[in-house]
Amino acid sequence: MRTRLAATPTRRLAIAVLLPGLLGGALFIAPQASAATSPTSGMCNGVVNQLAHRGTVQENLLKAAAKKNADVITKLQADKIALQANATTLKAQIAEANTALAALDAEEARLAAAATETQNALETLAGQQADVTRAIATTTNQLATLTSQQAIAVEALAPVQAQLADAEAAAADLRQQATAATAAVDAQRNTVRIASEELLGLEATAAQAAGEVASQNEMIATAKSDVADLTVAAQQASDAVTAAQKAVTDGEDRLGQLVAAGTTAQADLDALRAGIDEAGDTLTARQADAEAAAAAVTAKNTAITDAQSELATRQAAATRAADAVAAQETAVSAGEATLVQLRTAATTASDAVTANTTLQTTVAARITQLEKDIATKSSEVAAKQAALTAAQNELAALATEKTKLQSEIASLTKEIDAIKGNTPRKRELEAAVTQKTTELATVNTKITDKSAQISGLQGDLNGLKTQVDTLNGQLLAKQGESSALQREAAPLQATLTTANATLASKEADVAALKSQVPALQTALTDARALVATQQGEVSLLQDQLPALVTAAENAGSAVVAQEAVVAGLVAELTGLTDGVAAAEAAVVMQKDVLNGLRSDLSGAEARLASATDAVTAKTAELTGLQDRLPALQAAADSASTALSDKQAEIVALNTEMDRLVAALATLNSGIAGKESEILTLQGRVAPLLAQLDGLNNEITATETQLKSLQAQLTTIDQQVTSAQNVLRELEGQKKSNKDAIAAQKATVKALGEKLGAVQLQIKAIDGQILLGGCVA
Repeated sequence: MRTRLAATPTRRLAIAVLLPGLLGGALFIAPQASAATSPTSGMCNGVVNQLAHRGTVQENLLKAAAKKNADVITKLQADKIALQANATTLKAQIAEANTALAALDAEEARLAAAATETQNALETLAGQQADVTRAIATTTNQLATLTSQQAIAVEALAPVQAQLADAEAAAADLRQQATAATAAVDAQRNTVRIASEELLGLEATAAQAAGEVASQNEMIATAKSDVADLTVAAQQASDAVTAAQKAVTDGEDRLGQLVAAGTTAQADLDALRAGIDEAGDTLTARQADAEAAAAAVTAKNTAITDAQSELATRQAAATRAADAVAAQETAVSAGEATLVQLRTAATTASDAVTANTTLQTTVAARITQLEKDIATKSSEVAAKQAALTAAQNELAALATEKTKLQSEIASLTKEIDAIKGNTPRKRELEAAVTQKTTELATVNTKITDKSAQISGLQGDLNGLKTQVDTLNGQLLAKQGESSALQREAAPLQATLTTANATLASKEADVAALKSQVPALQTALTDARALVATQQGEVSLLQDQLPALVTAAENAGSAVVAQEAVVAGLVAELTGLTDGVAAAEAAVVMQKDVLNGLRSDLSGAEARLASATDAVTAKTAELTGLQDRLPALQAAADSASTALSDKQAEIVALNTEMDRLVAALATLNSGIAGKESEILTLQGRVAPLLAQLDGLNNEITATETQLKSLQAQLTTIDQQVTSAQNVLRELEGQKKSNKDAIAAQKATVKALGEKLGAVQLQIKAIDGQILLGGCVA
């Protein structure tokens, strides 16, 4: 009984300890304990049970039975102690299992909370992912709309820019025409100036020709006067010869008379008186001859003076002609030097125009190439944009599919969590979750690949857009350079036109100067010929002058001699009575006188021949002057005609210049209109460019926003992938923990069953001990 009483509190304590930990494990143990006991009756190992049989029993049998029961009880108590130790061990194991189970339950709660938190975060990320995907789609649509608007703006801007370019080209052409017209007006004015200068030259030439004609007429009149004077002188000389011949004849007669009448003084006296009278007449004639000779000398001196004056005039004319020739040659040399400079300037201007044209061609080719490159790059941008849009649409579809899979996995997970135990439905759902997770991993891989593809496409698109922007910048720079070259072309062309016009004008001037040189040289030659002729005439007259002076001196001597004769005759008259000797002396003297008269006759005849020659020469000179008069008159008429033609030419040039000025005014008006049109087109281009810039800025901002959204999507995708990995890991841990909990529960259950069996055995032993070792 003590043993039973001692065992009972222990068993109760064990049961009290096991029941809370096993969560109702005693319910499983109690039925087994009750099931393990069954009422028995009859004998205990061949000995009558004292409690069951209270009748009379033999003593030895009772002792033997008591001893046997004591042995059984001792054995049963030993078994009970062993069972109690086993029960204590099992209780400790159950307590450890319960502690581990509690830890697993706490871990399960933590994992469930973490899974719920991760699932909530995943759902939040899925919502954010869907929002960002929708924002990307919206932004992509906005970008497509802006790109379409940009294309429309570019399409609207292109014709206006083309019109502006055409208007600028037309304005440049009009400016070039205006420059050419200005150059033509300047050239025409220069031509008018040259023609005016030529008119002045022609007027001077005409005046000079008219002066030469007048001078020639004066010279002819002078020559006629000289011929008349020389004819009179020749006639006087002829008369002097006749008188001298008569005087000689008279002297001879008188000498004969003196010889014949020498015997008679009276006759001699009469003859002498007659001789005196005749000598007086002769003296008078000789005085007249002397006066005529002196007059001839004076006339010759006057002719020489006139001829020398004419010679000086002609020499001055020759000097002027030589100076004109020298000045003309100097002007030609200066003009040729200027021509060299002008040709150099024209060559430089032509080279500049050629270089500008070549550079314009190069720049135009570069602009064409840049436009082709821009068109190619724009096509590539459009293709890349289409590929990006397609990839983004595919990414959106993948994101939608991902969201759907995540929702399905979450739904399946909740359904799995709601199922207790490892049922076929749970396993089916777990297999479905595994399949969906595999599909989700595949979709995530596709999303990652598609995001990488989109990033690559965006990088390519950005690179292409950067290239397009660079090409557009280069195109704008080249267009600016082309515009600058076109603006430079007009001044360069104007410079070239001016240089060519100046060169042509100067060449015309030089040609005109050269064409005038032969005429001036001819005039110089003629002037020098006139100088030479006049010099010959002066020399001739100067050569004739000594003879005339000599004749005049001889005539004077003859007068003196005749006066001496007269004086002698008078002396003879007074001394006639002196005798025959005086008469003979008179005869001798008369012979001398006769010889003198004969000598005077010879001189008079020589003077007559000289005067006749002078008349002939002057007549020839007069004929030459008269022969030159038609040529000079023709030159004067030609100069007058040229003057009239030049005046008419100047009138025509002024008319042409008025026409050119009117054309220039028309061109200037056209330029003003074209510039107004350019300003209008620029006013239209400016807002279009501003709109295009605004669209470009919006596109850039939208692209930046799209990049940001795509980066956000990529980040969210990564976060979703990470959260899904965490969730899968938590699910795995949760599953492992559930398995551990199930295993631990099974372990606790097994230990509880073992403990229950041991307790039943202890209870059975207690009952058997209570029965004295017999089984109840």
